[in-house]
Amino acid sequence: MKLVPNMAALATILMFFHSIPASACGGLFCQNIPVDQAGEQILFHQEGDSITAMVRILYEGDSEDFSWVVPVPTIPELSTGADSLFDELEQLTSPQFILQRTGEACPIDFADAGASDAGTIALSESAADSGGVVIEQSLSVGPFAIDIVSSTNPDEMAIWLEDNNYDLSDRGRELIAPYVEAGMKFVAVKLRSGQSSGSIQPLIMKYQSQKPMVPIKLTAVAAQDDMGVVVWLVSGARAVPENYLHVVPNYTQLNWYTGPRNAYASYQGLITRAMDEAGGQGFATDFAGPITEAITGFMTSAESLEMELDMLDQLSSDGQFLSSLYQGPRTDALRSAYNNVLPLPQGQDESVYFNTPALLVQYTAEELAQARVNLRQAFIDIELDPLKNSSALLPNGRYLTRLYTTLSADEMTVDPVFDFNSEMPAQSRERNATLHEQCINDQTQWSLTLGEGTGRDGEEVIIANMDTPVSVPVEASAQSAVFSTAVTSRSALPQIETQNEFTPVKLNIDDDTGNNNRGGFLGGVSYATLLMTVGFVFWRRRYTQL
Repeated sequence: MKLVPNMAALATILMFFHSIPASACGGLFCQNIPVDQAGEQILFHQEGDSITAMVRILYEGDSEDFSWVVPVPTIPELSTGADSLFDELEQLTSPQFILQRTGEACPIDFADAGASDAGTIALSESAADSGGVVIEQSLSVGPFAIDIVSSTNPDEMAIWLEDNNYDLSDRGRELIAPYVEAGMKFVAVKLRSGQSSGSIQPLIMKYQSQKPMVPIKLTAVAAQDDMGVVVWLVSGARAVPENYLHVVPNYTQLNWYTGPRNAYASYQGLITRAMDEAGGQGFATDFAGPITEAITGFMTSAESLEMELDMLDQLSSDGQFLSSLYQGPRTDALRSAYNNVLPLPQGQDESVYFNTPALLVQYTAEELAQARVNLRQAFIDIELDPLKNSSALLPNGRYLTRLYTTLSADEMTVDPVFDFNSEMPAQSRERNATLHEQCINDQTQWSLTLGEGTGRDGEEVIIANMDTPVSVPVEASAQSAVFSTAVTSRSALPQIETQNEFTPVKLNIDDDTGNNNRGGFLGGVSYATLLMTVGFVFWRRRYTQL
Protein backbone atom coordinates (compact mmCIF):
# COMPACT_ATOMS: atom_id res chain seq x y z
CA MET A 1 0.00 0.00 0.00
CA LYS A 2 1.43 3.35 -0.99
CA LEU A 3 0.43 6.70 0.37
CA VAL A 4 0.78 10.16 -1.05
CA PRO A 5 4.44 11.29 -0.79
CA ASN A 6 5.18 13.52 2.19
CA MET A 7 1.99 12.40 3.91
CA ALA A 8 3.05 10.09 6.69
CA ALA A 9 1.32 6.83 6.40
CA LEU A 10 -0.27 4.32 8.49
CA ALA A 11 -0.99 4.66 12.14
CA THR A 12 -2.12 1.96 14.35
CA ILE A 13 -2.66 1.29 17.91
CA LEU A 14 -2.40 0.37 21.36
CA MET A 15 -3.43 -0.24 24.84
CA PHE A 16 -5.24 0.61 28.01
CA PHE A 17 -5.15 -1.38 31.22
CA HIS A 18 -6.63 -1.71 34.69
CA SER A 19 -10.40 -1.38 34.29
CA ILE A 20 -9.86 0.13 30.84
CA PRO A 21 -9.53 -2.50 28.09
CA ALA A 22 -6.24 -2.74 26.23
CA SER A 23 -6.21 -0.73 23.06
CA ALA A 24 -4.63 -0.74 19.67
CA CYS A 25 -4.70 1.85 16.95
CA GLY A 26 -3.37 5.26 17.70
CA GLY A 27 -2.78 8.40 15.71
CA LEU A 28 0.07 8.96 13.32
CA PHE A 29 0.96 12.57 12.69
CA CYS A 30 3.53 13.90 10.29
CA GLN A 31 5.45 17.11 10.76
CA ASN A 32 3.23 19.27 8.60
CA ILE A 33 0.12 17.28 7.72
CA PRO A 34 -1.89 14.65 9.65
CA VAL A 35 -1.20 11.14 8.46
CA ASP A 36 -3.51 9.86 5.75
CA GLN A 37 -4.42 6.45 7.12
CA ALA A 38 -5.44 3.95 4.47
CA GLY A 39 -5.66 0.81 6.59
CA GLU A 40 -4.55 -0.85 9.80
CA GLN A 41 -3.10 -4.25 10.68
CA ILE A 42 -2.86 -5.30 14.32
CA LEU A 43 -1.99 -8.55 16.08
CA PHE A 44 -3.00 -9.12 19.71
CA HIS A 45 -1.74 -12.02 21.81
CA GLN A 46 -3.48 -12.54 25.15
CA GLU A 47 -2.20 -14.81 27.91
CA GLY A 48 -4.20 -14.33 31.11
CA ASP A 49 -4.03 -10.65 31.99
CA SER A 50 -0.99 -10.08 29.79
CA ILE A 51 -1.52 -8.69 26.30
CA THR A 52 1.09 -8.22 23.61
CA ALA A 53 0.12 -6.07 20.63
CA MET A 54 2.13 -5.79 17.42
CA VAL A 55 1.30 -2.88 15.13
CA ARG A 56 2.28 -2.56 11.51
CA ILE A 57 3.40 0.94 10.57
CA LEU A 58 3.20 1.71 6.86
CA TYR A 59 4.87 4.97 5.94
CA GLU A 60 6.11 6.63 2.80
CA GLY A 61 7.80 10.01 3.03
CA ASP A 62 10.85 11.81 4.39
CA SER A 63 12.33 10.24 7.50
CA GLU A 64 12.46 13.55 9.36
CA ASP A 65 8.69 13.92 8.90
CA PHE A 66 7.82 10.55 10.43
CA SER A 67 6.00 10.74 13.76
CA TRP A 68 3.52 8.47 15.49
CA VAL A 69 1.50 8.94 18.68
CA VAL A 70 -0.14 6.06 20.57
CA PRO A 71 -2.21 6.35 23.78
CA VAL A 72 -1.28 3.82 26.48
CA PRO A 73 -2.43 3.29 30.09
CA THR A 74 0.99 2.49 31.57
CA ILE A 75 4.55 2.26 30.34
CA PRO A 76 4.72 -0.92 28.22
CA GLU A 77 7.61 -3.20 27.37
CA LEU A 78 8.69 -2.29 23.85
CA SER A 79 10.41 -4.25 21.10
CA THR A 80 10.30 -4.53 17.32
CA GLY A 81 8.64 -7.14 15.13
CA ALA A 82 8.86 -8.41 11.57
CA ASP A 83 6.76 -7.08 8.68
CA SER A 84 6.94 -10.53 7.10
CA LEU A 85 4.63 -11.91 9.78
CA PHE A 86 1.79 -9.67 8.59
CA ASP A 87 2.40 -10.61 4.96
CA GLU A 88 2.33 -14.31 5.81
CA LEU A 89 -0.74 -14.00 8.04
CA GLU A 90 -2.49 -12.22 5.19
CA GLN A 91 -1.75 -15.10 2.84
CA LEU A 92 -2.71 -17.78 5.38
CA THR A 93 -5.89 -16.32 6.89
CA SER A 94 -7.54 -14.11 4.25
CA PRO A 95 -10.77 -15.61 2.85
CA GLN A 96 -10.52 -17.92 -0.16
CA PHE A 97 -13.44 -18.19 -2.54
CA ILE A 98 -13.79 -21.54 -4.25
CA LEU A 99 -16.32 -22.00 -7.04
CA GLN A 100 -16.98 -25.54 -8.20
CA ARG A 101 -18.43 -25.77 -11.69
CA THR A 102 -20.59 -28.73 -12.63
CA GLY A 103 -22.49 -29.63 -15.77
CA GLU A 104 -21.82 -28.07 -19.14
CA ALA A 105 -22.88 -24.85 -20.84
CA CYS A 106 -24.04 -24.56 -24.42
CA PRO A 107 -21.34 -24.16 -27.08
CA ILE A 108 -20.73 -20.51 -27.93
CA ASP A 109 -22.37 -19.57 -31.22
CA PHE A 110 -19.95 -16.98 -32.59
CA ALA A 111 -22.17 -16.13 -35.55
CA ASP A 112 -25.02 -15.18 -33.26
CA ALA A 113 -22.62 -13.48 -30.85
CA GLY A 114 -21.48 -11.11 -33.59
CA ALA A 115 -24.99 -9.71 -33.99
CA SER A 116 -24.71 -7.34 -31.07
CA ASP A 117 -26.87 -4.25 -30.78
CA ALA A 118 -25.81 -0.62 -30.40
CA GLY A 119 -26.60 -0.63 -26.70
CA THR A 120 -24.05 -3.36 -26.09
CA ILE A 121 -21.36 -1.56 -28.09
CA ALA A 122 -21.96 1.60 -26.09
CA LEU A 123 -21.55 -0.40 -22.89
CA SER A 124 -18.27 -1.88 -24.10
CA GLU A 125 -16.86 1.51 -25.08
CA SER A 126 -17.75 3.18 -21.79
CA ALA A 127 -16.64 0.44 -19.34
CA ALA A 128 -13.84 1.61 -18.48
CA ASP A 129 7.78 22.16 26.90
CA SER A 130 7.13 20.75 28.76
CA GLY A 131 4.40 23.12 30.01
CA GLY A 132 2.52 20.66 32.18
CA VAL A 133 3.66 17.63 30.20
CA VAL A 134 5.78 15.02 31.97
CA ILE A 135 8.32 13.01 29.96
CA GLU A 136 8.03 9.67 31.74
CA GLN A 137 10.72 7.90 29.76
CA SER A 138 12.94 8.39 26.72
CA LEU A 139 14.43 5.38 24.99
CA SER A 140 15.59 3.89 21.70
CA VAL A 141 13.87 0.81 20.31
CA GLY A 142 15.15 -0.47 16.99
CA PRO A 143 15.08 2.46 14.55
CA PHE A 144 12.82 4.51 16.82
CA ALA A 145 13.42 7.34 19.29
CA ILE A 146 10.53 7.16 21.75
CA ASP A 147 9.25 9.54 24.42
CA ILE A 148 6.54 8.34 26.78
CA VAL A 149 4.71 11.47 27.95
CA SER A 150 1.72 12.34 30.12
CA SER A 151 -0.35 15.33 31.16
CA THR A 152 -3.56 16.10 33.03
CA ASN A 153 -4.54 18.83 30.57
CA PRO A 154 -5.52 18.03 26.96
CA ASP A 155 -4.54 21.51 25.74
CA GLU A 156 -1.08 21.23 27.29
CA MET A 157 -0.61 17.81 25.73
CA ALA A 158 -1.69 19.14 22.34
CA ILE A 159 0.71 22.08 22.62
CA TRP A 160 3.61 19.77 23.51
CA LEU A 161 2.86 17.51 20.56
CA GLU A 162 2.64 20.42 18.16
CA ASP A 163 5.82 22.03 19.55
CA ASN A 164 7.58 18.72 18.86
CA ASN A 165 6.28 18.55 15.29
CA TYR A 166 3.30 16.28 15.87
CA ASP A 167 0.73 18.36 14.00
CA LEU A 168 -2.64 17.38 15.41
CA SER A 169 -4.91 19.93 13.73
CA ASP A 170 -8.01 21.18 15.57
CA ARG A 171 -9.68 17.80 15.17
CA GLY A 172 -6.63 16.07 16.66
CA ARG A 173 -6.82 18.21 19.81
CA GLU A 174 -10.43 17.18 20.25
CA LEU A 175 -9.69 13.49 19.72
CA ILE A 176 -6.83 13.20 22.23
CA ALA A 177 -8.86 14.82 25.02
CA PRO A 178 -10.72 11.64 26.16
CA TYR A 179 -7.43 9.72 26.43
CA VAL A 180 -5.79 12.50 28.47
CA GLU A 181 -8.83 12.75 30.74
CA ALA A 182 -8.74 8.96 31.25
CA GLY A 183 -5.19 9.25 32.60
CA MET A 184 -3.54 7.70 29.56
CA LYS A 185 0.08 8.24 28.66
CA PHE A 186 1.24 8.73 25.10
CA VAL A 187 4.00 6.88 23.28
CA ALA A 188 5.47 9.48 20.91
CA VAL A 189 7.58 7.86 18.21
CA LYS A 190 10.07 9.27 15.71
CA LEU A 191 12.96 7.85 13.75
CA ARG A 192 16.40 8.06 15.30
CA SER A 193 18.95 10.33 13.63
CA GLY A 194 20.48 8.59 10.63
CA GLN A 195 17.57 6.17 10.16
CA SER A 196 15.70 6.25 6.86
CA SER A 197 11.97 5.70 6.44
CA GLY A 198 12.86 2.30 4.97
CA SER A 199 14.10 1.19 8.39
CA ILE A 200 10.63 1.35 9.99
CA GLN A 201 9.55 -1.93 11.60
CA PRO A 202 6.41 -3.06 13.43
CA LEU A 203 6.30 -2.00 17.07
CA ILE A 204 5.49 -4.55 19.79
CA MET A 205 4.01 -3.46 23.12
CA LYS A 206 3.39 -5.74 26.09
CA TYR A 207 1.17 -4.71 28.99
CA GLN A 208 -1.35 -5.91 31.56
CA SER A 209 -5.05 -5.90 30.65
CA GLN A 210 -8.09 -8.13 30.44
CA LYS A 211 -9.37 -7.23 26.97
CA PRO A 212 -7.81 -5.91 23.77
CA MET A 213 -9.16 -2.64 22.44
CA VAL A 214 -8.49 -0.52 19.38
CA PRO A 215 -8.62 3.25 20.16
CA ILE A 216 -10.06 3.92 16.76
CA LYS A 217 -11.43 7.33 17.74
CA LEU A 218 -7.95 8.83 17.52
CA THR A 219 -7.50 7.33 14.06
CA ALA A 220 -10.34 9.54 12.80
CA VAL A 221 -7.87 12.45 12.67
CA ALA A 222 -6.81 11.37 9.18
CA ALA A 223 -8.63 8.21 8.16
CA GLN A 224 -9.59 7.61 4.56
CA ASP A 225 -13.18 6.70 3.76
CA ASP A 226 -13.95 3.01 4.24
CA MET A 227 -10.52 2.35 5.75
CA GLY A 228 -9.82 -1.35 6.07
CA VAL A 229 -9.03 -2.64 9.57
CA VAL A 230 -7.66 -6.16 10.03
CA VAL A 231 -7.26 -7.47 13.58
CA TRP A 232 -5.69 -10.83 14.40
CA LEU A 233 -6.22 -12.09 17.95
CA VAL A 234 -4.45 -15.03 19.60
CA SER A 235 -5.82 -16.56 22.80
CA GLY A 236 -7.45 -19.75 24.05
CA ALA A 237 -10.71 -19.35 22.12
CA ARG A 238 -12.34 -17.59 19.21
CA ALA A 239 -12.25 -13.79 19.39
CA VAL A 240 -15.46 -11.79 19.04
CA PRO A 241 -16.32 -8.08 19.01
CA GLU A 242 -17.86 -7.06 22.32
CA ASN A 243 -19.28 -3.63 21.52
CA TYR A 244 -19.48 -3.85 17.71
CA LEU A 245 -21.89 -6.12 15.86
CA HIS A 246 -20.77 -9.39 14.35
CA VAL A 247 -21.81 -9.27 10.69
CA VAL A 248 -22.19 -12.08 8.14
CA PRO A 249 -22.45 -10.73 4.59
CA ASN A 250 -24.82 -11.91 1.90
CA TYR A 251 -22.58 -14.05 -0.32
CA THR A 252 -25.10 -13.91 -3.16
CA GLN A 253 -23.58 -10.49 -3.84
CA LEU A 254 -20.05 -11.86 -4.25
CA ASN A 255 -18.48 -12.00 -7.71
CA TRP A 256 -17.86 -15.75 -7.80
CA TYR A 257 -17.58 -15.89 -11.56
CA THR A 258 -14.18 -14.60 -12.69
CA GLY A 259 -11.62 -16.19 -10.40
CA PRO A 260 -10.51 -15.99 -6.75
CA ARG A 261 -8.63 -12.70 -7.10
CA ASN A 262 -11.69 -10.84 -8.36
CA ALA A 263 -13.80 -12.63 -5.78
CA TYR A 264 -11.60 -11.33 -2.96
CA ALA A 265 -11.74 -7.77 -4.32
CA SER A 266 -15.52 -8.16 -4.51
CA TYR A 267 -15.55 -9.37 -0.89
CA GLN A 268 -13.88 -6.17 0.32
CA GLY A 269 -16.57 -4.07 -1.32
CA LEU A 270 -19.27 -6.38 0.02
CA ILE A 271 -17.96 -5.95 3.58
CA THR A 272 -18.05 -2.16 3.20
CA ARG A 273 -21.69 -2.26 2.04
CA ALA A 274 -22.65 -4.73 4.77
CA MET A 275 -21.03 -2.67 7.53
CA ASP A 276 -22.73 0.48 6.28
CA GLU A 277 -26.10 -1.28 6.33
CA ALA A 278 -25.40 -2.61 9.83
CA GLY A 279 -24.89 0.90 11.19
CA GLY A 280 -21.21 1.39 10.44
CA GLN A 281 -19.77 -0.46 13.43
CA GLY A 282 -19.29 -4.18 12.96
CA PHE A 283 -16.74 -6.88 12.22
CA ALA A 284 -16.84 -9.97 10.03
CA THR A 285 -14.88 -13.11 10.89
CA ASP A 286 -12.51 -14.00 8.07
CA PHE A 287 -10.95 -16.95 9.89
CA ALA A 288 -11.11 -18.62 13.30
CA GLY A 289 -9.28 -21.79 14.21
CA PRO A 290 -6.41 -23.36 16.12
CA ILE A 291 -2.80 -22.53 15.26
CA THR A 292 -1.28 -25.66 13.76
CA GLU A 293 1.70 -26.63 11.65
CA ALA A 294 -0.48 -25.92 8.64
CA ILE A 295 -0.11 -22.25 9.57
CA THR A 296 3.27 -21.94 11.29
CA GLY A 297 4.92 -24.43 8.95
CA PHE A 298 4.50 -22.01 6.04
CA MET A 299 5.89 -19.03 7.92
CA THR A 300 9.49 -17.86 7.96
CA SER A 301 11.17 -19.26 11.05
CA ALA A 302 13.86 -17.66 13.19
CA GLU A 303 15.65 -21.01 13.13
CA SER A 304 16.13 -20.76 9.37
CA LEU A 305 17.74 -17.34 9.74
CA GLU A 306 20.00 -18.64 12.51
CA MET A 307 21.13 -21.50 10.26
CA GLU A 308 21.80 -19.05 7.45
CA LEU A 309 23.89 -16.83 9.72
CA ASP A 310 25.87 -19.84 10.93
CA MET A 311 26.68 -20.74 7.33
CA LEU A 312 27.72 -17.17 6.53
CA ASP A 313 30.01 -17.12 9.55
CA GLN A 314 32.00 -19.92 7.94
CA LEU A 315 33.06 -17.59 5.10
CA SER A 316 36.61 -16.33 5.61
CA SER A 317 36.32 -13.45 3.13
CA ASP A 318 34.71 -10.33 4.57
CA GLY A 319 33.66 -9.24 1.09
CA GLN A 320 31.98 -12.57 0.40
CA PHE A 321 30.23 -12.47 3.78
CA LEU A 322 28.88 -9.01 3.10
CA SER A 323 27.71 -9.73 -0.44
CA SER A 324 26.09 -13.01 0.61
CA LEU A 325 24.37 -11.38 3.57
CA TYR A 326 22.90 -8.70 1.30
CA GLN A 327 21.37 -11.20 -1.10
CA GLY A 328 18.05 -12.88 -0.57
CA PRO A 329 14.68 -11.59 0.68
CA ARG A 330 16.12 -8.93 3.00
CA THR A 331 14.09 -6.16 4.56
CA ASP A 332 14.36 -2.55 3.49
CA ALA A 333 15.65 -1.84 7.00
CA LEU A 334 18.69 -4.10 6.55
CA ARG A 335 19.44 -2.70 3.10
CA SER A 336 19.25 0.78 4.60
CA ALA A 337 21.77 -0.31 7.24
CA TYR A 338 24.23 -1.26 4.49
CA ASN A 339 24.16 2.27 3.13
CA ASN A 340 24.77 3.66 6.62
CA VAL A 341 27.70 1.34 7.36
CA LEU A 342 29.18 1.27 3.84
CA PRO A 343 28.09 4.49 2.08
CA LEU A 344 28.02 4.03 -1.67
CA PRO A 345 30.71 5.89 -3.59
CA GLN A 346 29.47 8.64 -5.87
CA GLY A 347 27.99 7.24 -9.06
CA GLN A 348 27.62 3.71 -7.69
CA ASP A 349 24.34 1.88 -7.00
CA GLU A 350 23.42 -0.99 -4.69
CA SER A 351 24.74 -3.60 -7.14
CA VAL A 352 28.10 -3.03 -5.38
CA TYR A 353 26.70 -4.79 -2.31
CA PHE A 354 25.80 -7.89 -4.33
CA ASN A 355 29.26 -8.23 -5.87
CA THR A 356 32.25 -9.45 -3.85
CA PRO A 357 34.91 -8.15 -6.31
CA ALA A 358 33.19 -4.74 -6.40
CA LEU A 359 33.27 -4.56 -2.60
CA LEU A 360 36.99 -5.36 -2.60
CA VAL A 361 37.58 -2.56 -5.13
CA GLN A 362 35.45 0.12 -3.50
CA TYR A 363 36.41 -0.38 0.16
CA THR A 364 39.57 -1.10 2.15
CA ALA A 365 40.14 -4.36 3.99
CA GLU A 366 39.75 -2.53 7.31
CA GLU A 367 36.43 -1.00 6.23
CA LEU A 368 35.10 -4.39 5.13
CA ALA A 369 36.23 -6.09 8.36
CA GLN A 370 34.45 -3.50 10.51
CA ALA A 371 31.41 -3.57 8.26
CA ARG A 372 31.18 -7.34 8.71
CA VAL A 373 30.98 -6.92 12.48
CA ASN A 374 28.46 -4.08 12.30
CA LEU A 375 26.20 -5.59 9.64
CA ARG A 376 26.20 -9.01 11.25
CA GLN A 377 24.83 -7.35 14.38
CA ALA A 378 22.40 -5.33 12.27
CA PHE A 379 21.08 -8.59 10.78
CA ILE A 380 20.45 -9.88 14.31
CA ASP A 381 18.84 -6.64 15.49
CA ILE A 382 16.77 -5.93 12.38
CA GLU A 383 15.79 -9.36 11.08
CA LEU A 384 16.54 -12.22 13.46
CA ASP A 385 15.43 -10.87 16.84
CA PRO A 386 12.27 -9.15 15.49
CA LEU A 387 11.29 -12.43 13.80
CA LYS A 388 11.76 -14.25 17.12
CA ASN A 389 9.62 -11.63 18.86
CA SER A 390 6.90 -11.96 16.22
CA SER A 391 6.91 -15.76 16.03
CA ALA A 392 6.47 -15.99 19.79
CA LEU A 393 3.03 -14.44 19.35
CA LEU A 394 1.79 -17.44 17.31
CA PRO A 395 2.51 -20.59 19.34
CA ASN A 396 1.06 -23.88 18.15
CA GLY A 397 -2.03 -24.94 20.06
CA ARG A 398 -3.42 -21.46 20.63
CA TYR A 399 -6.48 -20.10 18.81
CA LEU A 400 -6.21 -17.52 16.03
CA THR A 401 -9.03 -15.26 14.85
CA ARG A 402 -8.95 -12.76 12.00
CA LEU A 403 -11.61 -10.02 12.09
CA TYR A 404 -12.15 -7.52 9.31
CA THR A 405 -14.12 -4.32 8.85
CA THR A 406 -14.05 -1.00 7.02
CA LEU A 407 -14.59 2.31 8.79
CA SER A 408 -14.84 5.95 7.80
CA ALA A 409 -13.99 8.84 10.14
CA ASP A 410 -17.63 9.54 11.02
CA GLU A 411 -18.03 5.90 12.14
CA MET A 412 -15.00 6.00 14.47
CA THR A 413 -16.97 7.13 17.51
CA VAL A 414 -16.59 3.98 19.63
CA ASP A 415 -13.33 2.14 20.39
CA PRO A 416 -13.92 -1.55 19.54
CA VAL A 417 -13.31 -4.00 22.40
CA PHE A 418 -12.77 -7.74 21.89
CA ASP A 419 -13.38 -10.81 24.03
CA PHE A 420 -12.99 -14.56 23.56
CA ASN A 421 -15.83 -17.08 23.25
CA SER A 422 -15.19 -20.82 23.63
CA GLU A 423 -18.75 -21.76 22.55
CA MET A 424 -18.64 -20.48 18.99
CA PRO A 425 -17.44 -22.86 16.26
CA ALA A 426 -14.43 -22.39 14.03
CA GLN A 427 -14.69 -20.39 10.81
CA SER A 428 -12.77 -21.76 7.83
CA ARG A 429 -11.08 -19.25 5.55
CA GLU A 430 -12.65 -21.09 2.61
CA ARG A 431 -16.00 -19.95 1.23
CA ASN A 432 -17.50 -22.40 -1.23
CA ALA A 433 -20.18 -22.25 -3.89
CA THR A 434 -21.30 -24.44 -6.78
CA LEU A 435 -22.29 -23.19 -10.21
CA HIS A 436 -24.23 -25.82 -12.14
CA GLU A 437 -24.71 -25.33 -15.89
CA GLN A 438 -26.76 -27.25 -18.42
CA CYS A 439 -27.66 -26.72 -22.05
CA ILE A 440 -31.41 -26.96 -22.76
CA ASN A 441 -32.80 -26.09 -26.19
CA ASP A 442 -29.52 -24.43 -27.13
CA GLN A 443 -29.76 -22.09 -24.14
CA THR A 444 -27.48 -22.28 -21.11
CA GLN A 445 -29.29 -22.56 -17.82
CA TRP A 446 -27.37 -22.27 -14.57
CA SER A 447 -27.78 -21.99 -10.84
CA LEU A 448 -25.58 -20.83 -7.97
CA THR A 449 -25.68 -22.70 -4.66
CA LEU A 450 -23.76 -21.47 -1.62
CA GLY A 451 -21.60 -23.96 0.24
CA GLU A 452 -19.51 -24.41 3.37
CA GLY A 453 -18.08 -21.31 4.98
CA THR A 454 -20.89 -19.00 3.87
CA GLY A 455 -23.32 -19.86 6.69
CA ARG A 456 -25.85 -20.98 4.07
CA ASP A 457 -24.57 -24.37 2.95
CA GLY A 458 -26.84 -25.90 0.30
CA GLU A 459 -28.97 -22.79 -0.34
CA GLU A 460 -29.69 -22.16 -4.01
CA VAL A 461 -29.50 -18.38 -4.43
CA ILE A 462 -29.62 -17.74 -8.20
CA ILE A 463 -31.46 -19.52 -11.03
CA ALA A 464 -30.79 -18.28 -14.55
CA ASN A 465 -31.67 -18.97 -18.16
CA MET A 466 -28.74 -17.17 -19.79
CA ASP A 467 -25.00 -17.41 -20.17
CA THR A 468 -22.87 -17.27 -17.03
CA PRO A 469 -22.17 -13.64 -16.05
CA VAL A 470 -18.82 -11.91 -15.56
CA SER A 471 -19.96 -9.85 -12.58
CA VAL A 472 -22.67 -9.85 -9.93
CA PRO A 473 -26.13 -9.84 -11.58
CA VAL A 474 -28.11 -6.64 -11.06
CA GLU A 475 -30.93 -8.41 -9.25
CA ALA A 476 -28.51 -9.91 -6.72
CA SER A 477 -27.02 -6.46 -6.08
CA ALA A 478 -30.49 -5.23 -5.23
CA GLN A 479 -30.63 -7.50 -2.18
CA SER A 480 -29.37 -6.47 1.24
CA ALA A 481 -25.60 -6.86 1.66
CA VAL A 482 -26.24 -8.27 5.15
CA PHE A 483 -27.26 -11.85 5.79
CA SER A 484 -27.18 -11.55 9.59
CA THR A 485 -26.01 -9.35 12.43
CA ALA A 486 -25.52 -10.49 16.00
CA VAL A 487 -24.32 -9.33 19.41
CA THR A 488 -21.40 -11.46 20.59
CA SER A 489 -19.81 -11.79 24.02
CA ARG A 490 -17.59 -14.03 26.13
CA SER A 491 -20.10 -16.46 27.59
CA ALA A 492 -23.07 -16.80 25.26
CA LEU A 493 -23.82 -17.81 21.72
CA PRO A 494 -24.49 -14.91 19.34
CA GLN A 495 -27.77 -13.06 19.93
CA ILE A 496 -29.20 -12.52 16.46
CA GLU A 497 -30.38 -8.98 15.77
CA THR A 498 -30.96 -9.24 12.02
CA GLN A 499 -31.60 -12.40 10.01
CA ASN A 500 -32.49 -11.77 6.39
CA GLU A 501 -34.15 -14.43 4.26
CA PHE A 502 -33.81 -14.19 0.51
CA THR A 503 -35.82 -15.82 -2.24
CA PRO A 504 -33.66 -17.12 -5.10
CA VAL A 505 -32.81 -14.52 -7.73
CA LYS A 506 -34.35 -15.48 -11.07
CA LEU A 507 -32.74 -14.25 -14.26
CA ASN A 508 -34.50 -14.46 -17.61
CA ILE A 509 -36.93 -17.07 -16.30
CA ASP A 510 -40.40 -17.36 -17.87
CA ASP A 511 -43.11 -15.94 -15.62
CA ASP A 512 -46.79 -16.86 -15.54
CA THR A 513 -47.54 -14.72 -18.59
CA GLY A 514 -44.98 -16.47 -20.70
CA ASN A 515 -42.77 -13.41 -21.00
CA ASN A 516 -39.09 -13.47 -20.27
CA ASN A 517 -37.50 -11.33 -17.58
CA ARG A 518 -34.67 -9.60 -19.42
CA GLY A 519 -33.45 -7.61 -16.43
CA GLY A 520 -30.58 -9.89 -15.53
CA PHE A 521 -26.87 -9.34 -16.10
CA LEU A 522 -26.42 -6.52 -18.64
CA GLY A 523 -30.15 -6.68 -19.38
CA GLY A 524 -29.87 -10.16 -20.90
CA VAL A 525 -26.71 -9.63 -22.97
CA SER A 526 -24.86 -12.94 -23.17
CA TYR A 527 -21.29 -13.52 -22.04
CA ALA A 528 -20.34 -14.57 -25.57
CA THR A 529 -21.89 -11.43 -27.04
CA LEU A 530 -20.03 -9.25 -24.59
CA LEU A 531 -16.71 -10.92 -25.41
CA MET A 532 -17.23 -10.60 -29.13
CA THR A 533 -18.28 -6.95 -28.82
CA VAL A 534 -15.32 -6.01 -26.65
CA GLY A 535 -13.02 -7.75 -29.12
CA PHE A 536 -14.58 -5.91 -32.07
CA VAL A 537 -14.29 -2.49 -30.39
CA PHE A 538 -10.67 -3.14 -29.41
CA TRP A 539 -9.82 -4.25 -32.97
CA ARG A 540 -11.58 -1.20 -34.46
CA ARG A 541 -9.63 1.19 -32.20
CA ARG A 542 -6.34 -0.51 -32.90
CA TYR A 543 -6.93 -0.58 -36.66
CA THR A 544 -7.87 3.11 -36.68
CA GLN A 545 -4.56 3.98 -35.00
CA LEU A 546 -2.44 2.15 -37.61
